[in-house]
Amino acid sequence: MEDIKIEGAAREDAAAMADLIYSSGPKAFDYVFGCKRMTAKDYLLHAAQRRKGQYSHRNHVIVRRNGTVLGSMFNYDNRGLSAMYLPTIISVISFFRWRIWGVAKRSNVIDQVIKPPADDLLVVAHLAVAPQAQGLGIGSKLIDYAADIAKEHGYAGLALDVSMENPAAQRLYERLGFEVCAERLSPIDEVPGHRYMEWRFT
Repeated sequence: MEDIKIEGAAREDAAAMADLIYSSGPKAFDYVFGCKRMTAKDYLLHAAQRRKGQYSHRNHVIVRRNGTVLGSMFNYDNRGLSAMYLPTIISVISFFRWRIWGVAKRSNVIDQVIKPPADDLLVVAHLAVAPQAQGLGIGSKLIDYAADIAKEHGYAGLALDVSMENPAAQRLYERLGFEVCAERLSPIDEVPGHRYMEWRFT
């Protein structure tokens, strides 16, 4: 496992990143970004290549092993997410054009399921591990990496949302120190409910 590295993503990692980000919440991404002529992955690839925005490669770290991208993660706090709002909107408009209104309407539904965390926590999002790397402890390594960043910058802990359809991920997070703080049911059948979890260091 010494050859596994966690590092900032580069633009050339965008295709692998798009697949990983999509796998972290496929039903939600399909609901928001899926259209007749374009898929959610098409948009995520577009957004991952951009310099700014929530899905930009510059805002993600990846796990690389022998040149292959095996995992990804996005960390943010409320202030940082607010700063990314306009670049993210611009990226959506540049891709969807007149279809932006449907995307915006569907995004409002997701906002009912995934809400902002407390201001003193660093968020773990888009955490995903490639299928061929499952069981190698990469998810735990990414959480440890996020925890180190959080402690270094004075956050009180980590927060994340996990799908109610992903009990294996929830068990992993609980083993690492997270606790379920809230359950948020989805108002639509297409998107599963989520559990909001926190790991406070003290």
